[in-house]
Amino acid sequence: MGNAHLTLIVWGNITVNEEQQQIIEKTDSENEEQKLTAVKEGSYAQKTDRIRSWVQLIKSVTPIVWAIVILVVLIPLLGQFFISQAFSTATDVPEKTEVVVVEKPDWSQVDRAMVEALSEARASAENYASGELDLWVEELIDRVDDRFLDWYFGYFNQKQLEFKSFFVQLSAGAVRLLNPDNPTPEEKVAEVITSDFQQELARRVLRPTIAQLRLERLTQATVKHYLDVLSARIEQVQGSYKIPQADWDRYLNEIAITINDTQGNASNLSLKLLAAGGGYLALKPLVIPIAAKIGSKVVAKLSGKAGAKIASKTGATLAGKIGSQLLDPIVGIGIIIWDVWDYYNTVKVERPILHDNIADYLQEVKYSLLYNSENGIMKAIGEIEKNILPSISAGAR
Repeated sequence: MGNAHLTLIVWGNITVNEEQQQIIEKTDSENEEQKLTAVKEGSYAQKTDRIRSWVQLIKSVTPIVWAIVILVVLIPLLGQFFISQAFSTATDVPEKTEVVVVEKPDWSQVDRAMVEALSEARASAENYASGELDLWVEELIDRVDDRFLDWYFGYFNQKQLEFKSFFVQLSAGAVRLLNPDNPTPEEKVAEVITSDFQQELARRVLRPTIAQLRLERLTQATVKHYLDVLSARIEQVQGSYKIPQADWDRYLNEIAITINDTQGNASNLSLKLLAAGGGYLALKPLVIPIAAKIGSKVVAKLSGKAGAKIASKTGATLAGKIGSQLLDPIVGIGIIIWDVWDYYNTVKVERPILHDNIADYLQEVKYSLLYNSENGIMKAIGEIEKNILPSISAGAR
């Protein structure tokens, strides 16, 4: 019994001792962790203090650094600059003078370049006028289809022509019996048909008064285009040959254009004014009389046509009705219907033929309006060149 009690006491002591040992170990572990934490916190604080110390050191040294930079770098650089300036102004160093030798242009080559400039300006003006006339002819052809052919080939108009032709044939035959010198019935019928044709074509398509004004404006616009291109080309000639301005002005001033005003008074206009771009206003007395006559003597290719005389004969009557200078295109087109009248009988065949004939004739009108030697659009350009070319050919300087 006693041994058993002793054993329990011993076992109990051992158990108590193990628990105490575990408590002691746990306490030691917590103490170690606290020590490590304290060490780390102390290390961070030390690093922060060192960084603050360096920052303060740099701030305290910065003024000294800038002072050294100013004293060692900037002030010496300024001193070097002042020294160089002082010696450059104080020392009398002769400047090197460059002698530029200006070569005199070959005036014969300049003359040839000017002739070429005139030719290019003329070609440009010709293309401009041709393009504008093409637009006008296209408008006329559109009106031929929409306003004239519909009327002409209308049922009632055809019947009216047939009735009129019948009575004109009878009356002309009777009159010719009394006076054999009068036109034949066939000629009289053709004259009446042609006159009606011309009058309606003028009213519905050509509109002579409006056409005349448009051609006058086109003539003036073409001359202005010519002068603009010529001015640009003249400027290029000066630049290409590097001609001094004084010499160039003298050269242009000695090339003169003679123009006559509406009263016939002659005056001279130098090429310098044209080159400066102000020549159009000065050339108006030369341009306007020509522009006013554009289209007044348009000649069509009517030779060999059987009805040419009849078409021309109706011109005087038509002039009295419409009172326009643009007569010849209207008179000439009269013969087209006479050809159609002779060879075709149905509207289906006649209409496209008549359309094509009128379109072809309008192209002839366009060509004559552009190049007619008496009153064509390019006549005004020719008058200007006629004055300029002799002076250039003579080697004007």
